[in-house]
Amino acid sequence: MSAFRKIGELTIAHLINDIYAPVLMALQPVLITMYGYGYFEAALLPVVHSLTSSLLQPVFGYLADNKGIKVSIGISILLSGIGVSILGLIPNQYCIMLMCVAISGVGHASFHPGALCQVSILATGSSRGKLTSLFVVGGNMGMALGPIIAGIILTTGGVPQVIWLIIPAVVTALVLYINPLSDSCNIKQKSSADGNENWRPVMLLFSGATLRSWVTFGSMTFLPTYLVLEGYSLLEATTLVSIMMVAGVAGQLSGGALSDRIGRKKVIVITTSASIPAFIAILLTHGSLLIVSMMIFGFLLWSSFSVTIAMSHELIPSKVGLISGLFLGIAMGAGAIGVSLSGAVADIAGLYTSLETFPIILVISVIIFMLVRSPASHLHHE
Repeated sequence: MSAFRKIGELTIAHLINDIYAPVLMALQPVLITMYGYGYFEAALLPVVHSLTSSLLQPVFGYLADNKGIKVSIGISILLSGIGVSILGLIPNQYCIMLMCVAISGVGHASFHPGALCQVSILATGSSRGKLTSLFVVGGNMGMALGPIIAGIILTTGGVPQVIWLIIPAVVTALVLYINPLSDSCNIKQKSSADGNENWRPVMLLFSGATLRSWVTFGSMTFLPTYLVLEGYSLLEATTLVSIMMVAGVAGQLSGGALSDRIGRKKVIVITTSASIPAFIAILLTHGSLLIVSMMIFGFLLWSSFSVTIAMSHELIPSKVGLISGLFLGIAMGAGAIGVSLSGAVADIAGLYTSLETFPIILVISVIIFMLVRSPASHLHHE
C-alpha cells in the first residue's frame, strides 16, 4: 500500500473522529430551550470535552513516545463516537452526560498522537508537508461536517436521534479491525541521537502557533457577530465564515505542498505575515471586497497550520507523539482561552476594538516564528 493511500485512510479516520466534538455545540440551544438546562450547564459539556482532549493529548503522546503505549485508532474513534452519540439516550441525566462527554474527549485525545506518529513515518522527505497537510485537512472537514449533520438530525428527530451518530464510528472501527492500519510508531529508530535534539525552536513554534490559534478561533467566533452588526443577515454572516474556512482548507493543502519546495519556515513566516493586512482589510472594507478579504485571510492564516506540525516533527523526531499532543491539544486549548480574553475586551471596549487586537497578536506570532532556528541537519527546510 502506497504512503499516499495510507495517509488517505488516516485522513478519513481523522474526519470521522473530529465529527463528534462540534455536535456538542449544535446541542446547546436544544438542551437550553427544550430540556431546561442553564447556559452554564449546557456550555459545560463542550468545555469538558475540550479540556479532557486538550490536557490528555500530550499525555497520550508521551506514553506513545516513551512507553510504547498507544491506543488503537479504531478504539479511539469508537470512544469518541459512542461518548457523544449516547447523549441521545440520556438527555435528562446530566451527570452521566458529563461522564460520556469526558469519555469522548479521551477518544479524541488518544487519536491524534497515534495517528500523527504514523503520518510522520509515512510522510518523509520531500512530501512531508503535503501529506501532513492532507491528514490535518481531514480533521478540518470533520469539524465542518459535524454541525451540519447534527443540525439535520436534531431538526428531523430531536435529541433522541443523536444516537444514530454512532454508526460512522462503529463502521470505521469495524473497517479498521478487519483491515487495520499499522499501530507501530517506532519513531526512536528513525531519529538522531536524542541528546542532539533542541527543544527551543519547537517551543518557539508552539508559542507562535498558540497565538495563531487565538486569532483563528477568535475570527470564527466573533466575525459572524461583526458581520451582522455591519448589516449582513445571520445566514449571510455564517455563510461567509464558512467560505473563509473552506478557503482555509485550500490554504492548508497549498501551504503544505509549498513548504516541501521552498522550506517550512519561509511558508510559516510569509503566510502569517500576509494574513495581517488581509484581516485589516476585513475591518476596512464592505461588500465584495470584504468577502474577498475574508477568503484571502482564511487561505493565508490556515496555510501554516500543518506546516508548523511537520517542521516540529522534523526537529524532534523521537517525540512525535508528545509534539502532536502539544500542538493539537495544548496550543488549540490555549488559543480558545485567548478567545475568552477577546470576549472580555469586547464587553469592555466593544467588538471592533477587540478585533483590532488580532493583527497585533499576529505580528507577535510572526516575530516568534522568525526567531526559530533549526539545527544544521534541518536547514534545508528553512
